Amino acid sequence: MRIQLSLCAMGLLVASTVNASAFSVSFRWCGSGPSPVFSLNDVPKGTMSLTFHMDDLDYSSGQHGGGSVPYNGQKTIPCGALNMYSPPAPPNGSHSYRFTVAALGNGSVLGTATFTRKFPEK
Repeated sequence: MRIQLSLCAMGLLVASTVNASAFSVSFRWCGSGPSPVFSLNDVPKGTMSLTFHMDDLDYSSGQHGGGSVPYNGQKTIPCGALNMYSPPAPPNGSHSYRFTVAALGNGSVLGTATFTRKFPEK
């Protein structure tokens, strides 16, 4: 798969076109404060870190940050691990939130994954 990806991590914007593979990610909320717990599958070999970004799909200015974590082969990322995360706060009703996760290694994007979930869940 060939993708165009722009990442903003620690104030740096990196844009590149790479051959990347998809992997899978899912998450569940940890209440309304700390970042969610993530489950990972088929993370590409050579991944050294994961970058997370959350968007509110029901609100045009709904960017909620995310963060980066080192990757050492773990299958889960615990609640509260994202350092630049702003929790969901829909003004009314339930909103759909999407996390985009990029697997990074040796200066390249090795793969991407997305997962969407409602908050609050009913």
